[in-house]
Amino acid sequence: MKLHILRHADTESIISSGHDFDRILIPEGEKRAVKMGIYLNDQLSRKIAVYCSSSNRTRQTAALVQSKFEFRNIQFKKELYHASSTQLMNFINELEDDGPVLIIGHNEGISDLVSYLTGENMYLNPCQYVSIEFNATNWKEVSGHTGRLVANYRPELV
Repeated sequence: MKLHILRHADTESIISSGHDFDRILIPEGEKRAVKMGIYLNDQLSRKIAVYCSSSNRTRQTAALVQSKFEFRNIQFKKELYHASSTQLMNFINELEDDGPVLIIGHNEGISDLVSYLTGENMYLNPCQYVSIEFNATNWKEVSGHTGRLVANYRPELV
């Protein structure tokens, strides 16, 4: 089983509404999200289940990635907005589909989750992608230190 994690792309630091949820991508973030879509198009199956935080910046990241990699199944989840690693772990353990999953979310939760699952100290930068492989038959079996990091990609380094 594989879990794919993507942090949203680079965003503006301040928004006129004053609500973090409303922040949008900056032009550099948009470019990186498109590059990420090109990369993921070569790496992932179109059958992947995608779960995305419902914030503006994660929705924008997903749309730009999807412009180059047309995944078929995306669900926007409010509970993924700034979810902690514990909340993310609970979300993953409750997944019914045993196929590959991509989560598009936020730090600190996703970095903490990757660190917990792999046993490696990881910090995901904006628009960074990682893939974790598990020797498990369903998502309920996934827990700390059971995953192996199999991919790590940052478009700004290419």
